[in-house]
Amino acid sequence: MQYLKLGRSRLILASFLAFAILVTAFPAIDLGISRFFFDGNSFLLGQWWQKFLQGALAIFLWSSVAAVLALYACNRLLKRRFCQVDGRRLLFVILVLIIGPGLIVNFTFKDNFGRARPRNVTEFGGTRHFTPAFTVSRECNTNCSFSSGDAAGAFFSLALALALSRRRRVFAAGLALGVLVSISRISSGAHFFSDTVTSFFVMLIVSDMLFYYVVLAPDRPAPAPIPVGVALEPERSLIR
Repeated sequence: MQYLKLGRSRLILASFLAFAILVTAFPAIDLGISRFFFDGNSFLLGQWWQKFLQGALAIFLWSSVAAVLALYACNRLLKRRFCQVDGRRLLFVILVLIIGPGLIVNFTFKDNFGRARPRNVTEFGGTRHFTPAFTVSRECNTNCSFSSGDAAGAFFSLALALALSRRRRVFAAGLALGVLVSISRISSGAHFFSDTVTSFFVMLIVSDMLFYYVVLAPDRPAPAPIPVGVALEPERSLIR
């Protein structure tokens, strides 16, 4: 698999593995971070910024796909290259949205790991047992805590940054959006810290891998393995 020969891909996957080991070995990390937003009776609920972010997320997703589709149509009709959007980049954006938040997070993780949400566990006044991340349980039947669908949707902005710009500041803005949505979900007791970070890694890996195979690979020969130090240089990185 050519993607795994890239130093960048190895670094991303190794970071995800290290994170998974950390939160599994020390589950108190999740409880400690959630407890920061718990006043002894309830979580931080009903804040205007929480409502705004959650309400705006669906608009962001649909409008983003519509914007990329409009750019593609415009480029086809006018024979232009606005934001370099072509059929491959349009396919890339759609596939990331379907595979990342859709198949992996919502269909596979949320409906099979069975992790209760923070506001439902006994440590925060609920009736369900707390289970560490990446641990299958029966504390929840559907639409469970692990991992975060809202965070995955927000981190879809990483795919947009790759498709439309590939500049570091645009990538940083997309990352900031995902972090804000993640904080809103943690603070309301809807998700644990590890739920949101897992969704970040899912979206980063899916976006990076699909960008390589759908957008870049058809135009380049199979690459030789790239050392990590070289892979992170600006001129060789996907994010510029």
